[in-house]
Amino acid sequence: MTDPKPPAPDPRYAELIAREAEHWGHATQDPTNPQLWDDPALYASVLARPYEHLLARARAAGGPALELGCGDGDLSLELARRGVEITGLDLSPVRVERARAEAAAAGLSTRARYEVADLNTCTFAPQHYACIVAHDALHHVPYVEALLDQVRLALKPGGTLIVSDFRGAPWLEKLVSAGLVAVLPTAQPYAAKWRLRGRLRALLASERDKRAALDAGGAADLHDASPFESITQESILPAITSRFTLVESYTFCPYWYHAVPKLRLPMALKRAWIAAAQRIDGPLNRRGWTQGSYVYIEARAK
Repeated sequence: MTDPKPPAPDPRYAELIAREAEHWGHATQDPTNPQLWDDPALYASVLARPYEHLLARARAAGGPALELGCGDGDLSLELARRGVEITGLDLSPVRVERARAEAAAAGLSTRARYEVADLNTCTFAPQHYACIVAHDALHHVPYVEALLDQVRLALKPGGTLIVSDFRGAPWLEKLVSAGLVAVLPTAQPYAAKWRLRGRLRALLASERDKRAALDAGGAADLHDASPFESITQESILPAITSRFTLVESYTFCPYWYHAVPKLRLPMALKRAWIAAAQRIDGPLNRRGWTQGSYVYIEARAK
């Protein structure tokens, strides 16, 4: 096996990656556009169990560990609290500084370290890490195959790769969810929602559509603020299974769940709606009749 080389970026790459870094450095919670993770009860019912499973499996794999796309450092700091030595990488210098400040405040700076890095072009020391983890990061990496080649080299023999990430959804499911938000009362007024209609094409675009837009120099299928949003939404699992031995994989959180926190309904009703849906979605998902918009993957270096 030859050492993988970082890709030769297209001429627009520097501009687009700079926009990504700027966007994520200033992204904040929008009260007019609430998400599942903004409400503790919705988060606990939909997303908490896979996240805790990821933490438990990463802790079991041990260190030294590496987190790809660490953001403000929440995941890596939790692993550091559980005794794992970890390094976090993120594109945004602003977020890396926040993570460093949080680590210092928690007295974990010697166990949790942070560096600015572009996951599309970075290289890693060979056979250095016992575990490499990525949470909601890889679907923003257009050159994910080059990154995974580096991950394969960086893991110790038998080392563990753990990923929890957005995997996309069929366009009809996205359209129905967007329709619910557009038609029903939400925290966002109708006039503001109407002004966002230009984003519908980017929302419905598949990975193939987004990559074609990049290749053609277009922008209609790309998110205006985060141009690499969902650029690898469908290829994460195939790219991992072609390079690693799959240990565990499952999907969770159907796409339409993302519409529920936005609706102007009593919180108790939102929680009840999700709970009722889960009683139906769970058995269907286990039988392979439906799939979630997120995928959990644990794989081992061959």
